Amino acid sequence: MGSIMLNRSVGMSLLMASEVAAQIIKTNPDFVVDHPEFPWQAMRGMRNRIAHNYFDINLQFVWDTARNDVPDLVSMLDVIIQMRIQGE
Repeated sequence: MGSIMLNRSVGMSLLMASEVAAQIIKTNPDFVVDHPEFPWQAMRGMRNRIAHNYFDINLQFVWDTARNDVPDLVSMLDVIIQMRIQGE
């Protein structure tokens, strides 16, 4: 784990990304059904945890998520983007 600025930056980035997931769940349920490979509920849970339990955030969990889960999610998003570009 890094400095306080880095910790806050990573936490805020996860908060923003998980807020996007929460909005997708709410506004595009068909997309959610079509893409069960994404951990939708876990992402929404991350958003709620960071937003509502700010003083009780487990920084190790945040860093583990950023290191271990985010790269896989980005790869899955890239696949979807490429499929859409190709018209699938």
